[in-house]
Amino acid sequence: MPQALKTSKLITRLELIKNHGLNQSKKFVSETHQIGEIVQSRYQITDVLGEGGIGITYAATDLTNGQAIALKALSFRRVKDWKVLDLFEREARVLSQLNHPAIASYLGYFQVDTEGDRGFYIVQELVEGRSLAQAIAEGWHGSEDDIRAIATQVLEILIYLHELKPPVIHRDIKPQNLIMQSDRRIMLVDFGAVQDTYRDTQRGGSTVVGTYGYMPPEQFRGKAVPATDLYGLGATLLFLLTGRSPAELPEIKLKISFRKSVSISDHFANWLDKMIEPTLEDRFSNARQALKSLQNERTIESNLDIQRLINSKSDRLREDFRASTKPHGSRIEIKKSEDLLEIYIPPLGWSLDGISVLMFALFLDGFLVVWTSLALRASILFALFSIPFWIAAVGMTYVGLLNVYGKVNVLINNRNFKIKWDVLGIRRMVQGRTEDLRYAELKTSHEVNNKQITELCLYQGIYSHKFGARLSRIEKDWLLQEINDFLRLWRSQH
Repeated sequence: MPQALKTSKLITRLELIKNHGLNQSKKFVSETHQIGEIVQSRYQITDVLGEGGIGITYAATDLTNGQAIALKALSFRRVKDWKVLDLFEREARVLSQLNHPAIASYLGYFQVDTEGDRGFYIVQELVEGRSLAQAIAEGWHGSEDDIRAIATQVLEILIYLHELKPPVIHRDIKPQNLIMQSDRRIMLVDFGAVQDTYRDTQRGGSTVVGTYGYMPPEQFRGKAVPATDLYGLGATLLFLLTGRSPAELPEIKLKISFRKSVSISDHFANWLDKMIEPTLEDRFSNARQALKSLQNERTIESNLDIQRLINSKSDRLREDFRASTKPHGSRIEIKKSEDLLEIYIPPLGWSLDGISVLMFALFLDGFLVVWTSLALRASILFALFSIPFWIAAVGMTYVGLLNVYGKVNVLINNRNFKIKWDVLGIRRMVQGRTEDLRYAELKTSHEVNNKQITELCLYQGIYSHKFGARLSRIEKDWLLQEINDFLRLWRSQH
């Protein structure tokens, strides 16, 4: 079982590397290995299996016993984010605790120090076979029975992982990480994104990792539960059935629409529908439940009228898009067409909530001015303790001013989007590609006078952009419909 490095040692090592002024062109042992090279006087590199976000995986031979092994290597010089090293060590720690015939056996973990670098290595049993992604690329087309058999095997692996104490969530179920052996047995590999649930709960959050197209909405928000792996499996099965990435398939109401692209039984289609539900509550809650439903033809009926949604044509989407009505008395301005949605939210002016936030922020600012002035007389170091409070006060002042004087412009067209905030001439803007926008939702941001305040939250990949906190609920619901209808129409045309 690997031992976690102390942060102080890592920082010291990084400083040594920088102070030596290393030549960037020089090849270090832990950074790139050549075929035939021997690591730690024991493991001889025979091939490169792949390179991911947190390391390079090599095929190698253990010279002590002739065993074929997989050697995953991470160079400290290449680590740009401390979280990468944490994920690597977490992978090793979790693998050391697993014991399942469909998961490659963990054989060891070690470090190698070289001039100006440190390499970290995970040693595992080498899994022979080809990934499902490679199988599709080479022309393999499985029947419905073949795909069901794969689903059954992966669900059995997930049952084992999710029922451990604490549960282990893979978070990157995709065709590249499922290896089909010559006897059609499936092996699950690459635990580089694995979540140790207890550890992440104690830290108060989860790292956003995974692969676009195989990640459900909650994973983009940094949340992963056992049902998250079920979505990844469902998306993987769609890839096997269609030969296309799930991200390339059409969407209806934020859900992958696949029925026109496959020829499978109604039961299996309904089961897949439930596996890829974007809303966590509508998905199977665990792998055991999903497996039972897959094996029982009578248990699964889709919660939604899928056929009605599938038969909705672009003209119906256009009709729905044009049908929404502006709330009476609203000063929000909207310009829209099939290719453009522009929203202008003017300053809302003075309101009880806006005044309370702004007045409290100004009071806090005044208090901090007095407190910091007195503190400076005693000691500059003592005054520095006020910095966190100043940061909070400035942020609260900005929120207060935004509530009263803030203007927001949202522009989404066929290619790009922009969101601009303007508070008394202080401007902020985010922009990106329309294809990266996923959906909008209402999300609680904070409380004022024991009242929950919701904002419109527009998701761009793993990022979210919030606005409209002080709008009325009916205005928020209206804008929510306008944005999501536009995005659905845009996807139907692209």
